[in-house]
Amino acid sequence: MITVERHSKLLPLAAIGLAGALLAGLIFIGWMRYGSAIFLSLVETGLSYCF
Repeated sequence: MITVERHSKLLPLAAIGLAGALLAGLIFIGWMRYGSAIFLSLVETGLSYCF
């Protein structure tokens, strides 16, 4: 009984952690794919000083 309750409490946290890791991976893949275009557009608008 105690282990079932513990697993049911950890399941939403595990799902949120997995969703966060997936989102971070997708953001990283997007940056690797489009990072140079993003940086060049920032250079053109004068906003690249923060990099």
